[in-house]
Amino acid sequence: MNSFKAILLMACLVHQTIDGFLIHNYGNGISINKQGGGSFQLLSNRQKDSVASDSSVLTVESYKHKTWNLTYLYKKAAPGREKDPPIILVHPVGVGISSWFYKKLMTEFTDNPPLYAPDLIGCGLSHGADAWDPEKIGLFFPLSWVEGVESLLNTVALPRWRDTQQSFFFPNYLDKSASSSKGCLVLVQGGLAPVGVMIAQRNPTTVSSLMLTSPPTYQEMVTVISQKELERNYNFLKSPILGKAAFSVLESRQVIKFFSNIFLFDDQCDDDWLDETDKETSKEARPPIQAFNAGLLQHRSFEGELKALSQQTLIVEGNCDKRSKNRLQYAIEMRKCTLRTIDGLNVLPWENPKQVIELMKELIQQGYQK
Repeated sequence: MNSFKAILLMACLVHQTIDGFLIHNYGNGISINKQGGGSFQLLSNRQKDSVASDSSVLTVESYKHKTWNLTYLYKKAAPGREKDPPIILVHPVGVGISSWFYKKLMTEFTDNPPLYAPDLIGCGLSHGADAWDPEKIGLFFPLSWVEGVESLLNTVALPRWRDTQQSFFFPNYLDKSASSSKGCLVLVQGGLAPVGVMIAQRNPTTVSSLMLTSPPTYQEMVTVISQKELERNYNFLKSPILGKAAFSVLESRQVIKFFSNIFLFDDQCDDDWLDETDKETSKEARPPIQAFNAGLLQHRSFEGELKALSQQTLIVEGNCDKRSKNRLQYAIEMRKCTLRTIDGLNVLPWENPKQVIELMKELIQQGYQK
């Protein structure tokens, strides 16, 4: 059991694992209470003004969500694409992972609309985001992550986009050609699929389409893990002895490389992947990983949301992913869902950004044709 949980720490990008569990540390142990249902260039806020006209540059920017200071990677729209709705990219949660997960995709998307890759609460510490300390503040899962992304969408991405629609002579007039799509595309990787489903379900007028790359199987999305098991998993991962020891081993570069090559990549992970995980790996970055790998995203079924989604949904999986046949039920149960297979295994936006970008363009075009 202990070795299995240790493996889950690095397998988290492919292991699907919240809306109603609140995590607090009360001093005598963890209590989980159910509460209801090209080349790449990365610049900081200080540097971004000097390159404001360069649409090929990725910048780290920040925004406020409740009491949190959160960050995101941003790539401004390519010339001629300024009026296109933005794309929101939700990263997976795992050892050393944050919004950098999408940097290859963002860089290779050269004729892009505005691109936003938010750091989920507790992630992106190397970008300057706040760390999450469960001893000081509780979070609902997945609701808190959903709300953090919604704040970026509603206070930054959509207002910027709407500003581009205003006519000089008629400031309140929206360009019909630019607004023919209901809203933005949301792309979500791996086990964070419940976050993407909730964002789409809660924002039907501002989210026009949803793409899930290498998501859990449909059965995993509708299967509930008992509170007893969730508590056991979380307490193990928070253990000052066994949990700490597991993290100490799994945060090493060689072990990250080993598990990445087994679970995530069809080929071998590259040095860039390992360098980025090194930057994000720290003791302070562990709480989101502990919550995710405990299975908190499976505290309830998402069957209702999946069957009710009105947006076009695209499930993308790798041709080396052995779970492919178990995802067919998405297309059967959901109203507007299709499945596509491309080269790769389980981290397709990193392994195969070009094909993912082409599918994104197809999905966006479908929105324009509605």
